[in-house]
Amino acid sequence: MKDLHLVAYYTKKPKSHVNTSQAGWMRNEANYQYDERVEFSRGLKSRDSSMAGVILNLKTKSVVKNTFNPQQRDFDLLLKYFLDGYPQYVSQAMAEMDPAYLEQFLPKPAAETV
Repeated sequence: MKDLHLVAYYTKKPKSHVNTSQAGWMRNEANYQYDERVEFSRGLKSRDSSMAGVILNLKTKSVVKNTFNPQQRDFDLLLKYFLDGYPQYVSQAMAEMDPAYLEQFLPKPAAETV
């Protein structure tokens, strides 16, 4: 079975309030926002490696690529981020790969008090 990857693409665009006709608007990072698109892929395509911002290998539990913060190689931290943002899809994919591993990220039921 090929490895299952979570592949996140990011598009940088001006925020709605920014006057893009004003000279120099691009020099201020506060004038931008990012759109995020997440896909799952069995195996990687060459465009994934070149265009994606984040790639996680869900089978080996490793960070293949992270262009936003290259020093951030903590798979658990990145998986938690995507699990919070896309719970239905990420939990379904991880349940297929390693349900026992996924358990640590799911909320625990509150203990009943009698």
